[in-house]
Formats: sequence, structure tokens, C-alpha cells
Amino acid sequence: MKTVKARWFHSGRLSPIRLVVIHSMEWAEKPTTAEDCARMFATMGRQASAHVCVDNDSVVRCVADKDTAWAAPGANADGLQMELAGFARQTRGDWLDAYSKAMLKQAAAVAAGWARLYKIPVRKLSQAQLRAGLKGFTTHADVSDVYKRSDHHDPGAGFPWDVFLDLVREAMAGEDDGDDEVAIPEWKRPLTWPPTTKGDDVKVWQRQMRKRGWKLDVDGWYSQADEDICKAFQREKGLPATGNVDRPTWEAAWTAPIT
Repeated sequence: MKTVKARWFHSGRLSPIRLVVIHSMEWAEKPTTAEDCARMFATMGRQASAHVCVDNDSVVRCVADKDTAWAAPGANADGLQMELAGFARQTRGDWLDAYSKAMLKQAAAVAAGWARLYKIPVRKLSQAQLRAGLKGFTTHADVSDVYKRSDHHDPGAGFPWDVFLDLVREAMAGEDDGDDEVAIPEWKRPLTWPPTTKGDDVKVWQRQMRKRGWKLDVDGWYSQADEDICKAFQREKGLPATGNVDRPTWEAAWTAPIT
């Protein structure tokens, strides 16, 4: 996951995380839209930001989960803000074209990691449920209607919630929707993994890393690309960047905060 730090955000949280808030960027669908939006958040004078920006081939981190993005007043303190390339005026068909399907899959991988880590049920909240303080997924539009602190109504009525939430559940690979404690799967291999290692443990680790937003194939092969991602993850978490999935690296994949 790339990082382009936003200019405007609040350090820390005033409330525990309970929401994933979906936005549309109101920008054209291009391979660089996530990067372009992130650069805007990094440089503009208007006080706005999001945690991640997503397009069809990339996810860009702008604000750490532990900090508060300025995106949807009323749901900033307890929300994780996700900006998607596209427009609120899009129809369901527009949201399900080839570009948007690829983007939704990228977004679902990030959202699945959030749902797992912060015990957020994979469900679209009604406005009554949002107002009542329940945990789940919502839109900037519903936040505007419930809290009356903004006039944005994205991502629009055409957003395919059924498809998106199914992708989130698929990314979670049959695990719970966040109601139970996070469990670290048993690590059966006695040794660290060099490149070319193959096995079910590799697939479990790959799946978990995808939930955290890292782009890799869940195929059970620990390739050179996986080793490169492992090194980047180890550096991010302050672990020795060996490229081998040792026990500390394995455990960090489930327990370390997403930054």
C-alpha cells in the first residue's frame, strides 16, 4: 500500500472505531485517480482528508487508522473513511463496469482487514442504526442525513452494496464478521519461509496480508514478490527485514495495528 500523508487530520481518536464510511471521489476513473486524490489531500488548503483512496489498481494510505480523517462530520471521530474513484451520479451498471469491479475488489480487501481488526460487522447500516450507534458500514450520504453537518450525498443510490459486501465477506475468506476475538491461526511450520516455499500456511498468511491491504496472490506459493512484501511489512512494523515469515512476522500479520 502506498502512503501519501494528508495535510489535514486529527492525531488520535475521540471515540473507538465503529464505522467504515464509503465516499465517491467525484473524479474520473483513471489508473492514477487514487494517487491524484491523495496528492490533493496532501496539498490543498481545504481541511479534508480520508484514510485511504482506492482506484482500479492501487490503494493509497493518507491517514493512519489511529488518527481521525476529516471526511464526514458526525462520523469522523469513530469512522474509517474510504474514497472510491467515481461519481455519486453513477448507476449500478456504472459501478459494476470493468474498472469499478477491479476497484471494488481492492476496496473490499482493505475493508475486510478493517472489519476483522476492529470487529465491525459486514452490514450496511440503516440511518436508524447509524443514529443508534451500531457498528457497520455506511455512506457519506447517510452521515449527512443523520447528523446534519454536511451536504454531501455520495456514493449515490446506484452504489452496489450487495456486491461490495459480498466481496468483503469473500476477502475475509469465511471468517467471522468481527463479533469474536481475533484469533491467530496455528503456525505449523517449524522453520521460516524462504522463497519457493509452498503450503497451506503460506496461503493463510497471504490471505491475511491481503486483508491488511497488501497486493499479493493467494496461491500458496511464497514467491519473490511475497518476500518483497514481507520485507516492506517487517520494516513498517519495526521487525528485522529478513523477508522470511518467522513467528514474530506471522503474529504481527494478525495483531499489529494497520498504519
